[in-house]
Amino acid sequence: MLWPDHKRIAFLLSFDIDAETLWLTRNPHNAHHPSNMSRGEYSIRQGLPRILDMLKEEGLRATFFTTAYTAQIHPDAIKCIASLGHEIAYHGYLHESFDDYARENALMQRCEDIIFSLTGKRQVGNRMPDGYVYDFHLKLWLSRGYIYSSNWRNNDGPYLHEIDGKKIPIVELPKDGIVDDTSYDMYTLQHPEHYYLRSGREMTQIWAEEFDGLAAEGRVINFVMHPQFIGRPAYLRALRDLIRYAKENGAWITTDEDAARCFLAKNGFPEYAAPSMWG
Repeated sequence: MLWPDHKRIAFLLSFDIDAETLWLTRNPHNAHHPSNMSRGEYSIRQGLPRILDMLKEEGLRATFFTTAYTAQIHPDAIKCIASLGHEIAYHGYLHESFDDYARENALMQRCEDIIFSLTGKRQVGNRMPDGYVYDFHLKLWLSRGYIYSSNWRNNDGPYLHEIDGKKIPIVELPKDGIVDDTSYDMYTLQHPEHYYLRSGREMTQIWAEEFDGLAAEGRVINFVMHPQFIGRPAYLRALRDLIRYAKENGAWITTDEDAARCFLAKNGFPEYAAPSMWG
């Protein structure tokens, strides 16, 4: 894959703003557990401002997969993200998805309306909560005008999805647990337990090694990061250093939307190209 300006790899900084919904959906008891709920609030109070400041200092735009519930209870945060030129993409309402077309379609409409009311921009990409994708989702996304998905884990680079053997203008931007920060920085003793902490430097060293391998093949590295964890000072400092390493080593650092538009334009769907992507 030839990326803009002959860059070696597409480096996609994407964040999942689950905030309080992460704790509400992990365990129903958390609705009455203010201490755990406050961990989600840390995402908005501390993690997100640090992330936005870092991105501004580095001159970068990122993608924020945002639950619509979070947007409702923290509207100013979402408006701020959008005003800075970042992408806001679909991530459910309360971090949920349905196995029924009609219910899922209604859920997506509700969420899209909430985000549009705050940003004035329609969402074009999705990362399904907990990765739940059903047989009908491709047709649903196509009908709703989505141009990319960040859900599958079966490739190291982008590809076009198909329906009945025909390629459609929906790009898969694969992700994987190796570049999900919660594999390293999430800690909770509450069921389901998660307590295998690694330092920020250890985490980004693994990511740098993965970057080197993927860059050698001209691929994509699509991160899954959560502001309530990656937004802690030590982890964010390590991420900033990784970003600077990527800049020095041929990375095209961009949003999921721009990467998808670039791939579509080069693979039979030129009408989806974004004029700014080649700047």
